[in-house]
Amino acid sequence: MSQDRRQFYRIDHQVALEYRVVPETDVMNSARPYQFDVSPHFLLLGELQALDSETGHLLRKIGESQPDIAAYLKLINTKIDMLANSLVSQELTDTSGLRLKSINLSEGGLSFDSNQSLRQGDYLALKLVFPENHLGLLLYARVQRCAPTKDGFHIAIEFFKLTESCRTLIARYILEAQARERKQRLGHDA
Repeated sequence: MSQDRRQFYRIDHQVALEYRVVPETDVMNSARPYQFDVSPHFLLLGELQALDSETGHLLRKIGESQPDIAAYLKLINTKIDMLANSLVSQELTDTSGLRLKSINLSEGGLSFDSNQSLRQGDYLALKLVFPENHLGLLLYARVQRCAPTKDGFHIAIEFFKLTESCRTLIARYILEAQARERKQRLGHDA
């Protein structure tokens, strides 16, 4: 059962990934990595989606008693999302400066191949870009495993100090990617 669950919440995917080994003190003294030069727009969609998750129950409650106001608020939210997508799309879809990398992603961490060896226990600052939905994340992680391969090393990392809203964003992204894959498979089978 636990193996089935592990497989269900995991995807192989292409993302733009950048990482840096950082001292433990950096990780313990900051909530989010500051080691990358990113624009103020980089985290915008993630932060808006986190706010949507936090306020969703309020909107549903308003909808029960005042459906017109709830419909209006949903339209305002859609406008904000459109503006944010417009601001972020150019920055995050231009991945020419970033290298796409195959990763295996779960809610708790990810694995990837690298030509650089890392030590188990090393702390990393991560910059992840999911090009399909313009989502950018800055996260901390800890190296769980570094195994030699014929072309370099296979690195497995566990997210560290991950906020619940960030975990929810990753889980939602995984579920959406799995749904897209199922839809594509069904389209090819038809």
